[in-house]
Amino acid sequence: MSGRAICADGSAGLDGRVPRYRSSQAYALSERAGRWLSSVVVAFFTRVDRTVPDSLAGRAASSVVGAWLKAAAESVFVRAFRPVARMAFAPHGVPVTVDTALGLAVAVACVAPTEIVFAVGAGALALFLWDRTKHAGDNGKLWAYPGFGSVMAVFAVFLFLVGSTVSSVDPARSLYNLVIWCFYLLFFFLAADSSLRGRAENMVWPFLTGATLAGLVGIYQKLTGWRPAKSWLDKTFEDEIVRMVGTFSNPTFFAEMLGLALPLTLALLLRNKDWRDRLILMGFAAVQGLAMVLTYSRGAWLGLIVSFCVVAVLYERRLLLLGMALAVVVFAVAPDVLLGRLVSSFSLTDSSNNYRLFIWRGSIAMMKANLIRGVGLGAESFSKVYPEYMIVQTPAPHAHSTYMEVLIETGLFGFLAMAWFFVTWAFDSLRAVFSGKGPGSSRWAEIGILAGVVGAVGGHMLQGVIEYTWYSPRVTIVFWALAGMGAGLAATKRSAEVGVQ
Repeated sequence: MSGRAICADGSAGLDGRVPRYRSSQAYALSERAGRWLSSVVVAFFTRVDRTVPDSLAGRAASSVVGAWLKAAAESVFVRAFRPVARMAFAPHGVPVTVDTALGLAVAVACVAPTEIVFAVGAGALALFLWDRTKHAGDNGKLWAYPGFGSVMAVFAVFLFLVGSTVSSVDPARSLYNLVIWCFYLLFFFLAADSSLRGRAENMVWPFLTGATLAGLVGIYQKLTGWRPAKSWLDKTFEDEIVRMVGTFSNPTFFAEMLGLALPLTLALLLRNKDWRDRLILMGFAAVQGLAMVLTYSRGAWLGLIVSFCVVAVLYERRLLLLGMALAVVVFAVAPDVLLGRLVSSFSLTDSSNNYRLFIWRGSIAMMKANLIRGVGLGAESFSKVYPEYMIVQTPAPHAHSTYMEVLIETGLFGFLAMAWFFVTWAFDSLRAVFSGKGPGSSRWAEIGILAGVVGAVGGHMLQGVIEYTWYSPRVTIVFWALAGMGAGLAATKRSAEVGVQ
């Protein structure tokens, strides 16, 4: 059995034309690397398939799994609970596939510690590759990846991540962070592959379930009078507001995760026509929205407003009018403390805003001094150098801005590589969304998930102006999985258009 990587960027020869870049040395090198890697993976899992089932461990595992499945099939509770449990894994009528396991790994990021997330992610990766290897013989393709431009941009980002690790002021911690970044980029490509195979919803649904469970924990904390160990508020609000953290250690991380989930929940609510799916999604949206309010995260609120505007414009511009009317109602009935918290976003008298301004001043000085090379990958490298540039005793673990943090860690060229990737990603995604044709419902069935991803990523990147939104690995792995999903969906749309021409 042999396998090879393919590119699903509309250049697969569907219209008989060969893009010019396919004759380049870079493309030829990437093709050879893809074929070599595919052959290694296929050979490994083929050997596993031949040896493990007959081994002592394989027979023991098979016996245990068989006994468990038999007991489950005979259990009245399992038979009664199975339809309900299935709703957490996939919408009505959508089969559970290996891509659902990837979605579950992303869902675990909403509710479990980082170590468990990466352990589950490694298991999902092994299952994913094993499944792809078993089916590689059908058409000779092991995996699919998005457009050549996106792949080259990600490769450039990775090269500068490696460079900033080698030149880091703290090489050991940077190497640790490089391993974590490999997981991020790996999930980007896995999500892209699933989307290219038409299985994006298999990944999205478990993630929304996980985000909803995290939201329920936040609501439970509020109802039981839970209080955090420390306050993340300006003193003006300390006696009036308690910020819920859900399954996270920080309300900002909790809000960032909800901000990635809510736009997708809204997009699927507009897209899915089955009444059972809609009831579930309305419940998801209610829980996630209430939990978002309870985080009192102003940056996440502003990012969510942008996400809603993006989804509204891409679906039906009249939704903006509905959103504006809803905003007027909310402002009319919302408690004064809630409005005060939102308005304080633009106040320089707010202590957290002043704190950020001082951090940004020190970070800008630090950035200028290390503009080309950067200080090294990871917030630990930032923390090691930042005291030299700190303003009036304002310690900080990071730059409180995703853009500034990336520039400081990886240097100017690493930042430009990251910018190249996101410009390419946004261009491809928006082109795919706006190329959708037909009536509203049929058009949204085609582009709805991609539009939700664009809204989620757009809101997250806006929040990144005033927060380092990639500080939590749990949030970051979800972000890159969604970015990969968007890249895969955009490439699928582009391939379909080329095939029609």
